[in-house]
Amino acid sequence: MTDFYKILGVSESAGPDEIKKAYRSLANKHHPDKGGDQAKFKDISVAYDTLSDAQKKAEYDHKRQFGDAQQFHFNQGGGFDPFGHMFGGGFPQGHPFGDIFGHMRGQPRRNRDLNIQCQISLVDSFTGKQVEASFQLPSGRNQNVVIDLPAGVNNGDTIRYSGLGDDSIPQMPRGNLNVTVVVTPHPKYERRGDDLFTNVEINPIEAMIGCKKTVETLTGSKLELEIRAGVETGVEFASHGNGFKNINSNQRGRFVSVVHIVTPKVTDPTIIAELKALNARISQR
Repeated sequence: MTDFYKILGVSESAGPDEIKKAYRSLANKHHPDKGGDQAKFKDISVAYDTLSDAQKKAEYDHKRQFGDAQQFHFNQGGGFDPFGHMFGGGFPQGHPFGDIFGHMRGQPRRNRDLNIQCQISLVDSFTGKQVEASFQLPSGRNQNVVIDLPAGVNNGDTIRYSGLGDDSIPQMPRGNLNVTVVVTPHPKYERRGDDLFTNVEINPIEAMIGCKKTVETLTGSKLELEIRAGVETGVEFASHGNGFKNINSNQRGRFVSVVHIVTPKVTDPTIIAELKALNARISQR
């Protein structure tokens, strides 16, 4: 598992300010526009995106401590007994599943609520998807459930199914089932709110004279960009209505193409000489 703390050079107890300070220092040092390594810069950005978000950081820390839970299954590793509350045991203090097993005393009003995770791709969260989950209840019985994920569902969203949770005590109503959505990152696209971002790369000459670029959306459709002469890295081109659907309002966000100027490596002596001559002419103006 990638060690985000090691990438940023901070301890696991580092606070938000320390994490931000470390990120800014490393990002400034390794930014591709300043000759830095693009892969290293990406690793730094992913590490900061995870550790600077409280929810993502908590999920990451949990995986570091207990390992990855299998999709649609409870993580029963880490040396604790999920049924320990029946025999005087229990979960470690502060464990995220502590509200499922063993933290309540006395007679509850219903059986316990259960939590599982549903992992989908960014494309699935954009278009919506129906998946079938199969998992084992604390009673030992197998449970199947069809999960309808609407278009626009976001990482961390939770879908509740009443009466599909724990059934260990037959005389009491079943608990609820809480399905937390985990959206895996995409190598080319990033969701921010309801907006969808991607990078469009151009070379320095294209930046100077302007160019046309075709950008592919998450679902494969094409958008044509007219990039003006003199554009700089970071300039955004937004297409309204091509982003994620907001589950509450049904309105769609933007599809945003961010310009990145990438300098190619030129080794041909003839081309280098031509570029030097051109640079001399430009510098005279």
